[in-house]
Order: sequence, then C-alpha cells, then structure tokens
Amino acid sequence: MPVFNWTALKPNQISGTVFSELDDEKILEDLDLDKFEELFKTKAQGPAIDLLCSKNKASHKAANKVTLLEANRAKNLAITLRKAGRSTEEICKAIHTFDLKTLPVDFVECLMRFLPTENEVKLLRQYEKERKPLEELSDEDRFMLHFSKVERLTQRMAIMAFLGNFSENIQMLMPQLSAIIAASASVKSSQKLKRMLEIILALGNYMNSSKRGSVYGFKLQSLDLLLDTKSTDRKLTLLHFIAMMVKEKYPELSTFWQELHFVEKAAAVSLENVLLDVKELGRGMELIRRECSLRDHSILRSFLNANEGKLDRLQKDAKTAEEAYNTVVRYFGESPKTTPPSVFFPVFARFIRSYKDAEQDNEMRKKQEQAQREQALAQEAKRLEKLPLQRNKWQQQELIAELRRRQAKDHRPVYEGKDGTIEDIITEGSVRTNPSRSPDFRKLSQVLQARRDVPRARKACGQQPAPKSWGQRGGAEPPPRYSPT
Repeated sequence: MPVFNWTALKPNQISGTVFSELDDEKILEDLDLDKFEELFKTKAQGPAIDLLCSKNKASHKAANKVTLLEANRAKNLAITLRKAGRSTEEICKAIHTFDLKTLPVDFVECLMRFLPTENEVKLLRQYEKERKPLEELSDEDRFMLHFSKVERLTQRMAIMAFLGNFSENIQMLMPQLSAIIAASASVKSSQKLKRMLEIILALGNYMNSSKRGSVYGFKLQSLDLLLDTKSTDRKLTLLHFIAMMVKEKYPELSTFWQELHFVEKAAAVSLENVLLDVKELGRGMELIRRECSLRDHSILRSFLNANEGKLDRLQKDAKTAEEAYNTVVRYFGESPKTTPPSVFFPVFARFIRSYKDAEQDNEMRKKQEQAQREQALAQEAKRLEKLPLQRNKWQQQELIAELRRRQAKDHRPVYEGKDGTIEDIITEGSVRTNPSRSPDFRKLSQVLQARRDVPRARKACGQQPAPKSWGQRGGAEPPPRYSPT
C-alpha cells in the first residue's frame, strides 16, 4: 500500500485526547480491505501484513518504553534529531572531531538547546547504575544518554557554533564598523555643514533676541524644529526660508549633504551591540586556543592560522570606530553615553531629507507663481482683444488728447507709440502695460462718455443740438477777436 505522509502522535501523547476514545480496529473489521488494496496498491507488492497484529505489537512495544525526559522536551528533541537524519553515533563522533560537514551549523545551534541539565544527567546515570536495560528507554532518552557522555560537551558545541558562524559574523560586522568610521569622520570634517549650522544659529538668535536672548549653540535635535517653525501665512517653514536664502546668497552650500557619507547606514547601526559581538568573537577565538593547548586538533589549528588575522583587523576597526564616534559626538556638544549612533546620525539623515524636500517645494512654488502670472496676463490680453478695435483706438486717442491738455498744466510727460497706443504714462502712480487700470484713465473715460451723451439727450428731448465749435464746423480759423486798435 502507498504511504500516507501524516505526522503521527507518540503513544504518550494520546492520553486525554479524542484519539484515546476511538476504536479504529472495529472500522477495519467492517471494511472490504481486499477491494481497498486493489484500488490503492502500488506496483511492487510485498507480503501481506496483518494490520491488527502489527498495530498491537507496535502499541505493546511503545507501552514498554521508559521516558526520563520531560514530555515536551522529548518531543522537540525528536523533531530536531529527525531533521538531522543522523544516528546517535554519527552525531557524537562529529562533535568529537568538530566536523561541520556532517553536522551543519544550523543543526548544531538547534542541538545546543538540548544540552543535558544536571537533573537529566542524574536520572540517566541512576538508570545505568541500576543496570536497567537500555532497550527499554525511548529513542530520545538513549540519545541523551550518549550525548551527555561527550567530553567537554558544552565547550565543544560552542566551538562548533563559533567555527560555523565566524565568516558570516565578520562579513556582517565589518561594514557596520566602516559605516560608523566614515560617517563620524565626514560629519566632523564637513565645512559646508558647519556653515549651515552657522546660518541656523544666526537666524535662531535673531528670532529669540527680544525674548530669550542669544545663545552660542544648540542641541542637534533642534534641527527637527525647523519644520515646526512656520511663517505668518503658515505657507513656509523656517527650513524653506533657509533653503531659499542659501540658494540666493550661498549657492555653494546647497550641496552640503554630499560631504556627509554613510550617514544613513551609520544611523542603522547599534554600536554597542557591534562592540559586544566583537568581544564575543574574541572570547570564542580564545576558547579555540585553549582547546588546542589541551589537544592538537588539525581542524582547529587550520582555523586559527586562517582567521586570527581577520579577527585582529576587526578588533582594530572596532576600537577606531568607538574613538571616532566618541570624538564626533563630543564635537557637536553631545555625550556618547546618552547619545548612541542610532540617535546621533538619524538627526543628520532627517535634516538632509527635509532640506531636499524644502528645495523641491520652493521650486514648485516658484513655478506655480510664474504660471499664475502668465495666466493673469493671458486673461487680460484676452479681455482687451474682445473690445471693438475702433472704439479702443478712439478711446486711446481721446485719452492722449486729454492727457496732452493736462500736460500743458502740470508738465507730466506722455509717451505715444508709433501705432497711437500709450507706451508709458508717468503720473503719481506709473501706468505701463495696462493704462485702462489707472484711476486717471477711468476718470477721463467717464468724462468723455458724458460729453458724448449730451447731444443724444438734447435730441431725445426735442432741443436743438448745441452749436458746434469752430473746429467741428470745418472752418480753418476762428474770426479775430475785436480789438480797439
């Protein structure tokens, strides 16, 4: 019959569950097993098996097993051993020889959770002392019995875990230390950052001069407040203003962030944990040296020759990173004890991101204002185009004539273009591109319109139109005034 790959419960796990109340043997007696086998049999058939007998034997055998380990611990150990796929003898031999090919480091780390406790060792030794048959012990208990007899088991397991994880730990710790060193050096040496802080200090002192007075410096956390300080109309922040001023007055500072290297990576480093990991590697290497002094192991000796230099470089980098970080933190008025890298460097990372965003906001706002101005000019031009051409030209001519008459009185210049349009009028409020908006233009337009409406009103009332002026009659010149001479 084919195999049904389920995960079976152990006999000692059945008690108190629903399975203890089931009678599956009765079901087997009722089923047509011949038909079942015919339907589900595989191609290669072995001899028929008495299912009832085999089950009874298995149950009987399981019932006779002795378990000294705690139930959950025995269950978890069984799962771990099943993953290894190795016998107890193979596992113990690999531990003796530090054979990581037979036992992968992942399995070693799992197995370290099952190092025998004092109580378990005492129970196993007592069982042996009483000369009880080992065959009656469960598989997990028999493994634990052999496992506990490995010489210096705890040290050997720690060495195997160290050997298996050493290269990965070096590759993980080295970049973190390099990021701390590079970020600390670049932040401390950046002249552009120093000038940016100088600008912020100057503006802050100016804003606080009337209330709090001037200060000589500020905590780096204050950089976050640049976004919270807003203008009167609430449209700009202090950081937006600083970005505009830098672009206008100090454009070379706008790329200050290019001098700050690995700030983002250093912000994600826990230097305290990294230094602890480096010390742990040092203790592991010393453990291997002591093991080699007790007994010459070719595997351990080869490992020392290949990796002692790597650990020395890592330890030197750890010392350099710690010193560089302590120096830069004190340089900015902070304390290394209260300000870890996970607090110090994110301040600069946030400031860089906020400054870039402020620059983009300023550019967008500038484009929007330019677009609004162009739209307003286009709307005004469109409005003027809708006016009748002759009327518009006639109004301009009347306006020019009236302004010339006024010019004779107050000597204000009037400029006229070649096509008769007003190019510029210098009055108390200068009108350049749109004279129709000026108060003078509107006033004159009203007066001229009133003059035109008078003949119409007289005609509508049946009165004679007013006499024409000499210029309107077509005469060349008015008659000379009477003179006694």
